[in-house]
Amino acid sequence: MKRLTLILLGSTVLVPACAMPGDAAWSDLHANGFVGLYDVSASGDALLDVTDGTNNIDGKLVVNEDSDSATFYGVRAGFAPLELVFSGFDMKTVSGGTFTGSFDDGGPGGPINGTANATTTFDIEVQKIMLGIDVLNTPVARVGLLIGVDLITFNTFNVTATQGALSATFDVADDEQAPVPIVGVRGDVALPAGFRVGGEATGVSADVDDIDVTFLDFDAHVGYSPFDNEWVELLLGYRAISFEFDGELDGTNIDGEFDFDGLYWAVGITF
Repeated sequence: MKRLTLILLGSTVLVPACAMPGDAAWSDLHANGFVGLYDVSASGDALLDVTDGTNNIDGKLVVNEDSDSATFYGVRAGFAPLELVFSGFDMKTVSGGTFTGSFDDGGPGGPINGTANATTTFDIEVQKIMLGIDVLNTPVARVGLLIGVDLITFNTFNVTATQGALSATFDVADDEQAPVPIVGVRGDVALPAGFRVGGEATGVSADVDDIDVTFLDFDAHVGYSPFDNEWVELLLGYRAISFEFDGELDGTNIDGEFDFDGLYWAVGITF
């Protein structure tokens, strides 16, 4: 995913929301949830610099785009114009690429110098908790502001460099959490024949635990209710996350950008 442009009006004045009774998934007292599959791909690059007595690594890592399926889920509940939102997914991808520089894990397989093949493993959980405040809420459409946090957990983030018979591995992060505060906007529009379209964009640029972070999260989807009661909804969407950071992650100096994006399919229930 190329860098997304997220325009947030920092001087936005919160006006009282126009909340009207209705049958939409965001009207009155409401709750809905979904679960599905997210075909998420990972790609990016980073400059790594670590010297800890065992590992001596200095160079550029390039991660080629590769994808895998992840479980994607979410719950929304509130009384218009307020709404609490929780969503998340967990992913594990093993991507090819290259490492250029010096790579020594202190073992018999190194050191490696120059350009080597690199295998990068991501085992990551992303959980989002937000409070939504609608500035417009009608049976046909809503527009709202969002504030919350994205909790990113690196269960595993490791790199293996190979060059001929040489091989060396380094754990960039292991059980490392990065809570990222976010703000954003969202919107939903009801369409004829049981369809609706919706989307949200959130992000932040901040110093988080000694790391300068720029985080952008974009989600757009189409929903379809095949039954007249509209309790069941089929969802097709696209979510893209861009994560730039410059600082120390679990003892590793890292300056890079990684992108996670792809289509998702889900089934939702609305109350």
